[in-house]
Parts: sequence; structure tokens; C-alpha cells
Amino acid sequence: MSTEHNKTKRRDFLKTASIGAAGVLVAGVNQTQAVQEETDSAWKQGMQINPNIDNLRVVCCHDHSMIKHSPGKWDMQSQNAPVKKDRVYKVLDELAKSLAQKKEAKEAWKTIFQKPANKEWDAAKVAIKLNCISENHPRIAVVGKVCEELMALGVKAKNIVLYDGKHDASKHYPEFVGKGIPKDVVVSKVNDALGGMVETKVPNPYKGSFKCTKAIAKGEIDVLINIAVNKGHKPAYGQTTLTLKNHAGTFDPKPIHKGGNLDYILAFNKSKAILGGTPVRQQLCIVDSIWGMTGGPFGVPNKVVHRLVMGTFSPAVDYLTAKRIREPIMGVTHKHLDRFLSDFGYKDFEKLDLVDVKHPA
Repeated sequence: MSTEHNKTKRRDFLKTASIGAAGVLVAGVNQTQAVQEETDSAWKQGMQINPNIDNLRVVCCHDHSMIKHSPGKWDMQSQNAPVKKDRVYKVLDELAKSLAQKKEAKEAWKTIFQKPANKEWDAAKVAIKLNCISENHPRIAVVGKVCEELMALGVKAKNIVLYDGKHDASKHYPEFVGKGIPKDVVVSKVNDALGGMVETKVPNPYKGSFKCTKAIAKGEIDVLINIAVNKGHKPAYGQTTLTLKNHAGTFDPKPIHKGGNLDYILAFNKSKAILGGTPVRQQLCIVDSIWGMTGGPFGVPNKVVHRLVMGTFSPAVDYLTAKRIREPIMGVTHKHLDRFLSDFGYKDFEKLDLVDVKHPA
């Protein structure tokens, strides 16, 4: 397929979906390379995470009224007490409607979450990866809303697992089960509720076999949701800890710090563990950017950002969060951001922009 033909197809899709500026996939992938990667990589050039939502559509809502004030300290109770649950729920509904381009929130969530093949929703198993390092964690209202929307489709609360295989969600979230997070949702001690760890393969650019959360690596999880916070990190890692880096904890994070750097992060985000399944396992990515950190990953937020970001394709979510929020609003500079999209075959994406969602009345 020629590059020009590929661009034309892309323009036609964007015109139909009314998405605006977006990237273009690189055409003419080397077939030998594609065959070599086939055994390790779920990502294929041009694949759509959700057939009804463009990968590069990322939506953001800026709403000061999601919080009453900033917390005086950053333990879980203190950072959640100022959050207005009902307002966060409304913002997430508006984001879902914009992302799925539906008029009703119910239809939007139904479009975002895709029922697993050969299963009904009441048999589906869901894992939600949270960022539990240090003191800045996804807010309870964000996590609770996602759980409730899954349950509205028919998912059983006991089949939803919150986890962080490195920094342990069970240190922070159990007290909120039944108090903001639906009763019977499971909070895993590290990845114990998901079977521990098992070796699994990742593709280029850091091809190899590494430890991964077992239920995810083995395809026992039907729907994977990625809820990150807005943090920075070392330049070698892309200088961000957003949704891509959040899977350090699904996969063993040690290789990152032993030379794997961004190559390893990008590799495990192309893996069958993350993007395998029918339909694709990881179906939604959210950056809780109510508060943000210019640095990180340790420490506490130093910026009030008042934003939530949502998309289906992790590299686009992270690229746009960094380019349109962290850089102009938080005053941060980054390295290697282009790789977030170019390593997945996109080019001409510099003009890509967040879809600005008007906050609810």
C-alpha cells in the first residue's frame, strides 16, 4: 500500500469520525521483520485497539470543581477527602461520550469496553493496573467509577482485581472497598490474586523473556485497564511515568533499571500480555491528572492540574499528556517522546492534539 493511499484512507476515517489532526501509519512494513515479531508481539502495524475508536483520539477535561482544595498531606484519606466524587463521575462520563462519540454515557461505556469472545460479561475477568509507588495514587473516585461501569455491563465485582505487582495496591486501597470502590472488588497483595509471576516474551526493541503477572501473561484476564497518575521520571525512560511506564509492576521493572530503559518499556507494551486477546485485552487508559508531579516518581504532587485524560491507545495517551499538559502547563521538558508513537509505526503526528471536552454543567 503506498504512503499516499494510506494517508488518504486515514483522512477519510478522520473526516467520518470528526477527530481532527492525527498521525499516519508508516506503510511498507518489512514482511520478514513482521514474521520474526509475530511470535512475541501482539502489536501489528495499523491495528486498532477498538474498532469503533481511533487509536489517536485522546480526550481531556479541565475542571476545577473536581476538588474542593488541595490536601494538607498525601496519605490516602487526605488526598481523597477533597475530591468531589459526583463531579469526577460526571467528568468521566463526558470523557467517555467524547472518546466513543456517543450521546449517552451508557452507550459510550458499552462501546469502550468490549465483551470477550465466547463469554458473557458475568464470566469476564478484569484487572486494573494502578500506580502505587510513593504517595500519589489514582483517586478512589476514578477507580470506583470504572469499576461501576464494568459492573453495569454485567461484570461481577469479585471478578475485578486492582493490582500493582511491584508497589502493592493492598497497602493503599482495601479500606475503600465498600466505601468508594464497590464491595467485593479484589485488591491484590502485589500480584498474588493474579497468580504471581511467570516468564513471558516481549518483542523488539528489547526482545527477550521476562517475568510478568501470570493471569495477564496467560490470557486469563479478559479486560485490562490502565489507570496512571501524572508523574515524571528519568530522561532515559521518556522522562514520564504515565500509562506506558505503569506496566512496570505488571512486568518485572528491574530490567528497566539495568539497561532496558525505554526500549524495555515499549517492548512490553507491544506484548501479547498487554495487547493480546480477542478483543484486545487493554481497552482503556486513564491518566488521573487532578494533581501532577513535575518530577518523580517519588515524592508528592507539586502542581494542581485539574485534568483527567482518557484514550484507548497507551502511546497516544502518554504522548499527548506530555506534550499538551506536562510541557505547556506544568513547565516540564521531555526526551524521546516521539518514540512513544514512532515505535508503533506512526509518523507526522506532531500536530496531534488532545480533544478538549467541555466540563459538565
